[in-house]
Amino acid sequence: MKVYLAARFERRHEIRPVRDDLWKMGHEVVSTWFDEVARREDMPIDTFYKKLALKDIAQIESADLFILDTEIPSERGGKEVEYGYAIGQFQRIMVWIVGPARNVFHQLADRRFNTWAECLIVLGEMA
Repeated sequence: MKVYLAARFERRHEIRPVRDDLWKMGHEVVSTWFDEVARREDMPIDTFYKKLALKDIAQIESADLFILDTEIPSERGGKEVEYGYAIGQFQRIMVWIVGPARNVFHQLADRRFNTWAECLIVLGEMA
């Protein structure tokens, strides 16, 4: 199954092992934001951010399952925009949450887990 993982950028070091576990199970992780490289100095910051956003949207569209990490709230909101985009795909993409439901739109998720460990057990059964 193709999986997109969404979380705060600051949690990328915690999300990489989740990605590795999913790969070991046979799932394909399509999100790459946790391995981003630095912006080229000659590229304007607006251009860089636009490229990142378009890449993330394309990766979400390629996914069968979108998983949002809500364990730690985000002040910037990027992961919530990604979540909204995934929800907007309606029944084409399954949407799960790991962590608490933090707003009314989180009630639209297909499934919610308290921890990544719980989520990984279910994903292991689906592999």
